[in-house]
Amino acid sequence: MTDLKIILVHLNPISARLSFWIDCSTPQPFGCLPGGLPALTSLIEAEQPQAVTPHPARHLSQLAEYLGVDEALLQVVSPTLAWVDTAQQPVAVSLVRITTTDLPQPQANGTFISLLELLKVPVVERLLFRKAYECLLGD
Repeated sequence: MTDLKIILVHLNPISARLSFWIDCSTPQPFGCLPGGLPALTSLIEAEQPQAVTPHPARHLSQLAEYLGVDEALLQVVSPTLAWVDTAQQPVAVSLVRITTTDLPQPQANGTFISLLELLKVPVVERLLFRKAYECLLGD
């Protein structure tokens, strides 16, 4: 069994503006929930691990509570967007979308950022955000 990380995005259905949630509770903001990625994590580009992965739907209530939003607003877009390699084991990364028209203001200590602000997060998370962009809007 592997751990699971979640990337949370907001895609405006009218303008198609894509925003990424980052947690600002630590000196280094991170976008992979919960808790960010461990040091020395790398993106697995080659063959994907054949591990059992929990579906992110079971984590939506905790995510909704963390954000202070209604769970019904959260939609799993990709149960396994990508895999990252950590020192302990491969970890699946899922993509979850918050389905509101306007950008919400969650209660958690964080913010939504645009593509232009991605330098705030670690390199591996930038690569994962790129995969999320491609998943939602194409190449």
